Amino acid sequence: MRPEWITWGSPKAPLFIAQGANDPRVRKAESDQMVEALKKKGIDVPYMVKDDEGHGFRNEENRIEFYRYMEEFPTKYLESTTE
Repeated sequence: MRPEWITWGSPKAPLFIAQGANDPRVRKAESDQMVEALKKKGIDVPYMVKDDEGHGFRNEENRIEFYRYMEEFPTKYLESTTE
């Protein structure tokens, strides 16, 4: 993956990325590149990697953690923009 896509819309908003380390469709290295490129642009990128997952989280504990963060993520960033 080449990170030129980052310049297409000049992203500014935080982006949460979740990745299964064993994902055969989206390699972890691709997500790593995306996270690195966004961080270089000063964008906050929380990055969740689960070593025991593939494409989609099947482990119940991982799903609970993922959904919990998905619920907290917008609140965290919406609150920070109103201060």
